[in-house]
Amino acid sequence: MDLESHFARLQVLLNLESAAEKQRFDDARSKLSLVERAARGFVALDVEAVEEGGLAGRSLITYAREDGLDPGGSQIHVGSLVRVTLRREQRDDAPTGVVARRTRSRIAAAFDEPPPDWATDGRVVLELLPSSVTHERLTGAVSRMGEAKRWHEVLSGGAPRFDTPRSGAPNALNAEQQAALELADRAQDFMLVHGPPGTGKTTVLVEVIRRAIARREKVLAAAPSNLAVDNLVERLAAAGVEPLRIGHPARVLPSVLEHTLDQRVRDHESSRIARKLIDDALQLRASARKRQQRRGPGRFSEARAHEREARALFAEARKLESRAQADVLDRAPVVLATLTGVATKLLAHREFDLAVVDEATQSVEPAVYLALLKAGRAVLAGDHLQLPPTLLSPDAAELGISLFERLASARPEAMVTLYEQHRMNEQIMRYPSDALYEGKLRAHPSVAHHHIDSMPLVFIDTAGRGFEDETPEASESKMNIGEAELAASEARKLLVLLSPGQIAVITPYEGQVQRIRALLAEFAELEVDTVDGFQGREKEAIVLSLVRSNDSGELGFLEDIRRMNVALTRARKKLVVIGDGATIARHPFYDGFIRYAQSIGAWVSAWDRDSA
Repeated sequence: MDLESHFARLQVLLNLESAAEKQRFDDARSKLSLVERAARGFVALDVEAVEEGGLAGRSLITYAREDGLDPGGSQIHVGSLVRVTLRREQRDDAPTGVVARRTRSRIAAAFDEPPPDWATDGRVVLELLPSSVTHERLTGAVSRMGEAKRWHEVLSGGAPRFDTPRSGAPNALNAEQQAALELADRAQDFMLVHGPPGTGKTTVLVEVIRRAIARREKVLAAAPSNLAVDNLVERLAAAGVEPLRIGHPARVLPSVLEHTLDQRVRDHESSRIARKLIDDALQLRASARKRQQRRGPGRFSEARAHEREARALFAEARKLESRAQADVLDRAPVVLATLTGVATKLLAHREFDLAVVDEATQSVEPAVYLALLKAGRAVLAGDHLQLPPTLLSPDAAELGISLFERLASARPEAMVTLYEQHRMNEQIMRYPSDALYEGKLRAHPSVAHHHIDSMPLVFIDTAGRGFEDETPEASESKMNIGEAELAASEARKLLVLLSPGQIAVITPYEGQVQRIRALLAEFAELEVDTVDGFQGREKEAIVLSLVRSNDSGELGFLEDIRRMNVALTRARKKLVVIGDGATIARHPFYDGFIRYAQSIGAWVSAWDRDSA
């Protein structure tokens, strides 16, 4: 491969994707009213501050509607950048924050400084903002990779290099996981862990990291999403490893806060001294302002002296904070961050022996560069038969081919595939295995026959019921009212057997998510989400609403079989799939699924189900 041309092409594709993202926000701002932007999920309207608190030294404000209903803003997620505004007035002091928590009825945002009084008194609007930071970091990664000669052989498809086998402590991994671990230990430049659903690739990564730390190697662990990083943090902590999580406290799970750099630094002696210096500096500034307001000779010179002293205290406090950060980072055996978070200034001059990237198949290639550039060798884990990177621009579709997928195709000898899964009942697992994994997946005996009732898999065929898909007004998504009601009904039936927290309803379409959430609003712990939002997750029972039902046979998102692979593999003991067989069976994947359901007695007609 001509790497120079490859890097140039990546830059072009990144620019196309960035332009599409900017255009999306520009169009929303210029062509849509505030109410229409709210319908598209860009805005949460008429919310009020219902709780004020703190988060790792930042101001945390929780917003909700007065009636307690969903505040909207479906595209506002944890980690999103939002601005607080008013409906009918533009404010120069409109504060910007990061969404720290998101529940069905509340949105909590963290602000570096306390927001002005108007932002916490009365009804306000939360508006999603675009960010250029990711684009800048990705294009910068491509430029730097052009100079990082040590990775050029790998990126060109060169033969991977491996050391002789090393001895390691006994562990509880199965044969394939053990093979992946041993190859990771031997890799001089890279290796790949291919982990189909439920096969424990993260378990392997935790052991890879443990062994590296035992060899006194410095490890950088990363993933494309905050949720995937936090999952790895939790798993490492449970395994007795002390993880250090880099990133804005608003973007991490509450259970992970104690492992964040912010929290560790706050507990550091230098940081405690710095906080005392800051308090003293603030008192000096207050004293300086009072002296300026008094009458008499020397008041301005005294005020200036106090201000100089305050600035000196602030400068000393910053040095102490930096010293505390450096000390905490120096002591950390493993540092974790999102892939774009790796580019933080905190890690600018730090190098690692090993980079571990989980969910690497969900990342565009330049994002993985950010981790590779910090380390001498790498272990990438993922499944290129599940969801690819999310892209907006059709012209940038080539970015959907991850580095993992490219290396797996060029150098299969560097990859170990895990085939034993520990999640799904065998009936739920069988069709995805046959259709996508050459029938090689096998269920561990502990999960092969676990169940809630006598039918682990059910396909409810809505053909002929008149449940047609539609596009809600002022929306770009799809919805199917009849199917939503049936999905809610099936979820209620499961509530007789399971607690709400053990059940999820998922669907490819945000419009359908909103409809089903409204129907199940009284069950706060019962999750309703998109398929994309549920990748990497699992529940005891899943209800899947496919939505598409039309005479023309249009499938939309359902055309992406990788998305359906995710959808069909989230349930542990019970999977209920709802769809129009007459529409979806025109595609061979769904035709095969329906035939499989029929062959095991799992096909039922919607005419026989009560959706009331």
